[in-house]
Amino acid sequence: MGTPIVKEYGSTKTILKSNDYKGMACVVPTTMGAVDSASGKTLVKAGTPFPSNDASCKGLLLHDVDVTTGDAPGTFIYEGAVLTPVLTANGITVAAAAKSAIPRVTFFEA
Repeated sequence: MGTPIVKEYGSTKTILKSNDYKGMACVVPTTMGAVDSASGKTLVKAGTPFPSNDASCKGLLLHDVDVTTGDAPGTFIYEGAVLTPVLTANGITVAAAAKSAIPRVTFFEA
């Protein structure tokens, strides 16, 4: 038998300054994940540059993606307003090369 499906309900902290954004579906590989000590799951945090934190960046992941059981679907944003303090709280620093690769994403400090 497979792993039981567990649904979690509630509000998550968003990386967006406003709900006006453009995004695209993607498959997040397990290699991007890190084990979350609180839950024991392998997660890729919201705001992580996709697919990498360099000039080949296409956008930032919109939500946390659970890759515990393998590659998982996600969404990256390529146009919109992002809150830098939320990225910092998630332990994410976007490299200058990645920021240059996604010129339609604006980073706000507040």
